[in-house]
Amino acid sequence: MTKQFFPSLKEIKDPENPPKGIKHLITIEDSLNYPGRYHSFYNQNGYLSVILHWIISPKGQAPFLATRQFDAPLSILPWFVKKFEFFTKMPNAGGLPHGTISIDDLVEGEDIGITRLIGRLNERGDQGYSLSNYSRKGHETTNYQILNISDSYFFHGGFFDKWKELANKYENGTL
Repeated sequence: MTKQFFPSLKEIKDPENPPKGIKHLITIEDSLNYPGRYHSFYNQNGYLSVILHWIISPKGQAPFLATRQFDAPLSILPWFVKKFEFFTKMPNAGGLPHGTISIDDLVEGEDIGITRLIGRLNERGDQGYSLSNYSRKGHETTNYQILNISDSYFFHGGFFDKWKELANKYENGTL
């Protein structure tokens, strides 16, 4: 059976100059693990686009901008905060059963998943989390879209704090 993906949103190839009609929300840097790597958040007509971007400087070649894009309905902002709280609860407190490392749900008809990543996401050896949109094909691949975040960036580098700020703004209608 062939997986049917939703139509792609506009690809944001230059985070400093997004296509017309796309609103920049915030940019944060993973200065703990990868200085110079950023996540920029955008509102694309009711959809969230998160762009991971950094400059690659190969020896003997001109530097170039690398990007990866993750898209989902804006309502993923509060959904993720609530699901993450559930995801991290102990089983006896109403959380996931022992041995479960992922959950998924429909967010405005899009199949979204959270997975606990086991392995090294950076030189520090951090594990982390993956947010997947199984309903949207990546702009640079034929697979679904993924946003991977290391524990250190998520908890201590400001990523989850900024996500929660955006979720509050979404819920208050001020995004």
